[in-house]
Amino acid sequence: MILWIESQTTEVIALIVFMLSYVATATVFLLAVLLRRRVVAAHMNAPMPVVLTPLTLITGLLIAFLASRVWSNLDHAGTYVEQEASALRASILLSDSLPEGISAAVHKSIRRYIEFIETTDWPDMAEGRANLRRVPPGLPDAMRTLLSFKPTDPGQTFAQQRAVVAIEQALGVRRSRILLSEAAIQPIQWIVIIALSLLIQVTIAMVHIERPVTVAVNLFTFATALAACLTLLLVNDRPFGAGGNTV
Repeated sequence: MILWIESQTTEVIALIVFMLSYVATATVFLLAVLLRRRVVAAHMNAPMPVVLTPLTLITGLLIAFLASRVWSNLDHAGTYVEQEASALRASILLSDSLPEGISAAVHKSIRRYIEFIETTDWPDMAEGRANLRRVPPGLPDAMRTLLSFKPTDPGQTFAQQRAVVAIEQALGVRRSRILLSEAAIQPIQWIVIIALSLLIQVTIAMVHIERPVTVAVNLFTFATALAACLTLLLVNDRPFGAGGNTV
């Protein structure tokens, strides 16, 4: 369910989250209105204000912790993409200093690798099924081509060595981005956030159970703030995903 929501566009994610939040809020409000007419309502609001503070504090800390990790992953994703592109660019420029046959072979291999990224690697990351066991085509061939070349002067030796290092860096960055594509907020963490949020809403309803208008306003305010926070988390949770804010 969470994976499906995160695969939607930012607008659809926001619509789904706000709708679910308001539906849950309306349910809590209706239950409070029904309980208000019963004798038990007089005994429910006495201890509730004391409980509300720690519940909101715990929920806020949990959301802040998850948000910091989500934003960090998003920053790392952008950095990995830039590093990989820079490494590929460097290998192309350095191979231009080698004989034409070697340079052409390296260019062809790198183009093959880029096509693999566009058609296979990136879609696999978006669907959460990319793995490190698969050897990407192109770069190993480019490395073999470079290592098979015997340079005849110091300039070619330097270009060969640096091109090999650049390809190694590209492979290393690919490993990092695939590992990062598997990082996401775990289902149990979503469950805890939702459970704490429902407890807060129930507590708000019980505190003001004798004042339906106050209950409605407070529940609506909390539901809107919570939906905004959850939307931000869902939009940025998977930077290599298919929806939301992706790299």
